[in-house]
Amino acid sequence: AMISIGSVYFLLPRLYGKSEMYSVKLINAHFWIATIGIVLYIASMWISGVMQGLMWRATNPDGTLTYSFVESVKASYPFWTIRFIGGAMFLSGMLIMFYNMVKTI
Repeated sequence: AMISIGSVYFLLPRLYGKSEMYSVKLINAHFWIATIGIVLYIASMWISGVMQGLMWRATNPDGTLTYSFVESVKASYPFWTIRFIGGAMFLSGMLIMFYNMVKTI
């Protein structure tokens, strides 16, 4: 996605006869907000997946499961909140990009 976004930032001003984008500061803000959002999104889902997998593997000495499926899902709730925050940050970055594109055109 970032390569496509960079291509748009490069090509858009040239398509409309401008020398550069409206604001380089907005480009930097978009990049960092979107990058941090993606990292939060990916890291939270990775940690949640590993945690759920370990909970599903856990067994008692008699061979029964230590955690029910519902318990493993409930344990993921905090990570889903972090995922939401990361997704909202990425969306915010894309809205900044849209604003910058509109002002450039």
